[in-house]
Amino acid sequence: MNNGADKTFSFGEFELDGAKRRLLKNGEAIALNSKTLDLLLALIENHGEILSKNELLDKVWTGQFVEENNLTVHISALRKALGESKGDNRFLVTIPGKGYKFIGELNGNNHDEIVVERHSVERIIIEEEIISDSPNAIEIYPPQKLISQKKQSSPKFLYAILGIILLIILGGIWVWKGKETTLPKLTRFSKITSSGKITNATMTHDGIYAVFSQNEKDGESLWLKHIATGSQNQILKTQSVNYVGLTTSPDNNFIYATVFSGEFPDPQVWKIPILGGATEQIPNMETGVTVSISPDGKRMAFTESHTSAKSTMFTVADTNGENKKFLVVAKDGERSFPIFKSSPVAWSPNGNEIASVIEEKTADGATKAGVLLINSDNGKEKYLTENRWDYIHQIDWADADNLVLTASTMNKEQIWSVSRRTGEAKPITNDLNNYSWVSSSNNSILTVKKNVVSKVNLANFDEAAKSLQSNQIFEESGNISNVNWTADGKIVFSSTASGQPEIWRINPDGSDKTQLTVNSGVSFGFSVSPTDNSVVFCSTQNGKHSIYFADSEGKNIRQLVEGTEDVFPNFTPDGNSIIFQRGLNNKILTLWRYDLKDKKLTQLTQSNALFPTISPDGNKIAHYFMDSEVDNLWRIKLISGTNGNFLSKLNLPKEATERKMRWYPNGKFISQIANQGDNIKLLFLPITENTPAQSFDFGKGELQWFEWSKDGKKIVYSQSIETQDIILLSQ
Repeated sequence: MNNGADKTFSFGEFELDGAKRRLLKNGEAIALNSKTLDLLLALIENHGEILSKNELLDKVWTGQFVEENNLTVHISALRKALGESKGDNRFLVTIPGKGYKFIGELNGNNHDEIVVERHSVERIIIEEEIISDSPNAIEIYPPQKLISQKKQSSPKFLYAILGIILLIILGGIWVWKGKETTLPKLTRFSKITSSGKITNATMTHDGIYAVFSQNEKDGESLWLKHIATGSQNQILKTQSVNYVGLTTSPDNNFIYATVFSGEFPDPQVWKIPILGGATEQIPNMETGVTVSISPDGKRMAFTESHTSAKSTMFTVADTNGENKKFLVVAKDGERSFPIFKSSPVAWSPNGNEIASVIEEKTADGATKAGVLLINSDNGKEKYLTENRWDYIHQIDWADADNLVLTASTMNKEQIWSVSRRTGEAKPITNDLNNYSWVSSSNNSILTVKKNVVSKVNLANFDEAAKSLQSNQIFEESGNISNVNWTADGKIVFSSTASGQPEIWRINPDGSDKTQLTVNSGVSFGFSVSPTDNSVVFCSTQNGKHSIYFADSEGKNIRQLVEGTEDVFPNFTPDGNSIIFQRGLNNKILTLWRYDLKDKKLTQLTQSNALFPTISPDGNKIAHYFMDSEVDNLWRIKLISGTNGNFLSKLNLPKEATERKMRWYPNGKFISQIANQGDNIKLLFLPITENTPAQSFDFGKGELQWFEWSKDGKKIVYSQSIETQDIILLSQ
């Protein structure tokens, strides 16, 4: 695929610059995903020839394990970029049963002979039932083969040489076998559910049943499904809870469910008979993650947080909650254990060691995730692998020698395997989808596959009529995480359309979509200046979360603050300062103020403060906090916008499980998002007690972020429709 990389191709109103890797239409750049551009290059390099799907997969995803539907997605994106509609094929045609062909007339001297090196890689074709295109197991990462040849005229010499070669081959096989992991090649993907509403899933240790929770109208329900026959039964009816952890006992008789709800202050761990029956709450449990049960069924391991000690703990206890013991204590600012909505621990089959995710500071201040092996008796630890990821979400043992995990790099969540003997890490999946909640049994892996479509909506707000009249202005596959207004009434949002998260701008009618930043790594929030449309944003690069500044066109990017965990920036109404959160995940989270003119940095809070939002007059800041002095419930605190002094606090309605709020422009209300099943509500929380709260219906889906127009008559919001179903990877 490198033969045309330094060439320029012209066709119609388009010009493809292979060296600069950009596509122009009438001189204007068109944003293309990197793989979509590679696909266009491959088709043009083979102008007039039919390329089969496998040939295109080999050229664009050489040596990678990918799904065929990746190609379909990029072909569709390419047609859209070239302005082709149904029945209008000026450049690209589909040859039924054969593949694709580029038929556009190349202008100028573009017909130089191009010799393309061809490679053949076996790959998996995935449809409703994923079936291998070969009856044999697929070597995704085949070992290199050593071939030696030598001629000798003497039979004695020939026998001697053959003996040496045989010894070398046997020795090589022995060495290779010593390094080889025992995890079998997974060549079959089976779809276990089709509701699209799965929130959490695990598999029994015998591999017979899937246990899963799913979204319902008024909360979540818990189910048991027989994998072989597809029959399923409801274990627990719908309740106003979130299942943030699921596992089963080694004897397959019980489910241990970690549940979170606005109706109780801390997550709880429930022990549930797998065939239904009375639910038992396990006492003394202060964890928000999946617990892992020892092979003998007598003990469990989990992680928890102690805010007062500024630490997270790796803990073991009896399965009845007694005899708790902190095996490892991780001090905030140095290292930490994940503590919410994940499966960060996995008891090994030998019972002597427990694998655990650990997040640690690197020498340059970045935070990366790795895996520890911790002795289950004395807490002695060692690293399982030298590999590091941005995040590791779930882990489980496939067998005594292999750990499987879901991990993120550059916002891409895939499944990996790690050999206990060698520490070698290999990706099991590598495609456009994201995966979560992994469990393994009998050489199979059960996981939840995510598909996301995001929309940008614009709503007219009528406070008197208590209604929102919404219109969709934009839609695309993937995540749109943040939205905001410019001072001149345009909309800015973050999108992964270019292959990585960037900031884009669009008109309120959905026209003139323009990419502002390149290689920005925008992640945890951004804000637009109310005076000159400049942008401040959190950029995540190499494990660091830092605040950056860009002008109104996304140029002249520079880092503002020398921090490595600075997130969720907000411009003050005068545009002279920003308020942001320092700390993420398990750390002490505080609010800071940075003055852009004198470059002065001021700490505003000493205790936990999350997701700040600034009042329209700039005098107040609202943030979330856990009220440990009263009842450990989440509330909203109002502080001074200049010095951080306490002003007042507001109660959160129990349905407000989301941590997303903005000030209403008149300064009298804080607007708060509440999810009720798959319905979204907009709550108006008065900052004074003598005004009643109000509620407005946003519709269905998950609201990612929202922002009011300056006059309070319009609201722009990003919304995602995410389908999640259980997939079984097997031989």
